[in-house]
Amino acid sequence: MVYSASSISLSYVGSATNTYMIKQLLYVFLGLICFTTAYMYRLQKFMSRNFIIYGFIVIALLLLYAKFLTDPINGANGWIDLKIFSLQPAELCKLYLVFFVAQLLSRREQLTSTALAEKRSKKPWLLVATLLLLVLIEPDLGGFSINLMIVVVMWFAQGINYRQRLLTLTGSLLGVGIAVQLLRFWNPLKGTSYAYMYNRLVAFYDPFKVASTSGQQLINSYYAISNGGLFGLGLGNSIQKRGYLPEAHTDFILAVISEELGVVGVTFVLILLTWLVLRIYLIGVRSRNTYDTLVCYGIGTFIGVETLFNVGAVNGLLPITGVTLPFVSYGGSSMVVLSLALGVIMNISINQRRTLEKQRSAIGRGITA
Repeated sequence: MVYSASSISLSYVGSATNTYMIKQLLYVFLGLICFTTAYMYRLQKFMSRNFIIYGFIVIALLLLYAKFLTDPINGANGWIDLKIFSLQPAELCKLYLVFFVAQLLSRREQLTSTALAEKRSKKPWLLVATLLLLVLIEPDLGGFSINLMIVVVMWFAQGINYRQRLLTLTGSLLGVGIAVQLLRFWNPLKGTSYAYMYNRLVAFYDPFKVASTSGQQLINSYYAISNGGLFGLGLGNSIQKRGYLPEAHTDFILAVISEELGVVGVTFVLILLTWLVLRIYLIGVRSRNTYDTLVCYGIGTFIGVETLFNVGAVNGLLPITGVTLPFVSYGGSSMVVLSLALGVIMNISINQRRTLEKQRSAIGRGITA
């Protein structure tokens, strides 16, 4: 699909039509290496103090470097050119926050004194807030929202004082909803370099009102979905990818899938991603280790929310935030980080199976004796 969505636009500028396909194959190969490394790695090292401290320093420096020492792309300074691919520090931040928050919450659960737990948990949360702020000022609203959702879901899933947390979460969601509605009548970003972010919100409310500017992408996505119908126009036959739909091979690749493979093709892709997320959550539910459970919940939320944001942007249910479709959209940072995440999940799953086999073996020896 990356080849199908990008080949026409590449031919228009005189480039080889398989350029992005070859690069994406390279990213998949790098992803497989990362996957293998992660599932063979000792998970205990992710819990070490050194990993947390040095990880924070590296992620923070990368985010600062991307913000202040790189050229903006589509209004945001979120990429570092590594020649092989452009590194997006916000992607690394997602996986790092999963490990960081899982360690914070699992250790907090082990503390016997609630007062001591509250006292010890304040300073590390400031580090979490710092990373979220650095992602936001790039500005990367999509990356910030996903990172925030990872932290919120893991915090909620820890299982302490559910009622209070549910009320807090509900109140926060209502507050966000009210704020979004108020923004229809007031532009706080007017005259700033971040004005394009408000224009995306206007396009979300009524894309046809700004059809020639910020609404163009969503309108052409509508056309692509409409053209595809139930079974699509056929692989390679998309009309909207021929210069009409911006970012056809990245953020809006699902629109091309819809146009070429129809509702059937889109449903197949979404079923696979949904199954993957549910399997990750299931591994977390089965785990008897709080840290492993929280890591699974965090990674499942990472993939699930990223999918939700992309699908919502493509069909107009959510504002466009520049979020890619996991494992489908073109991109090196996304493929490498997602592969690392799945490697960690495989690591946890393998350890679960080994523990279960040892228990069964011990029970069997006991019965024989």
